Amino acid sequence: MKAILVVAFIVSYISVTVNASTMVGGFTEQDASKKEYHEQAWKAVKGINDQASNNGPYYYVPIKVTKAHTQVVAGLNTKLEVLVGESSCKKGDMQPHELTSSNCNVKDGGSRAIYQVTIWEKPWENFEQFTVEKVRDVSADEQI
Repeated sequence: MKAILVVAFIVSYISVTVNASTMVGGFTEQDASKKEYHEQAWKAVKGINDQASNNGPYYYVPIKVTKAHTQVVAGLNTKLEVLVGESSCKKGDMQPHELTSSNCNVKDGGSRAIYQVTIWEKPWENFEQFTVEKVRDVSADEQI
């Protein structure tokens, strides 16, 4: 009987230790190179360009998603870290929702920054909410 309790304790301890990195209800790391995350970064362009931190004459557009995490809640929270760059598209010539990877390219030598974008989705309610926060500027010679 004592041996069974010891084995049960060891199995429980190992289970808790192994699963500690994926806490129930917490964010889970995802593959940031997946196309779906880059598409979501493009959907967040309006929020990124509405930020007071982008007060230049050109829109910012996504260059690369550097981190992606998801969390199952009442729907799905997706947290992305996105490298954005100044584009060739001038504000006033088009609206942020019109920006796409085919009509708006990153400008050579333009400013760059990293933004954290959180998307809360409830597809069954046709609900999507974006929260955008600038993390920091990125120098032209910095490799990300």
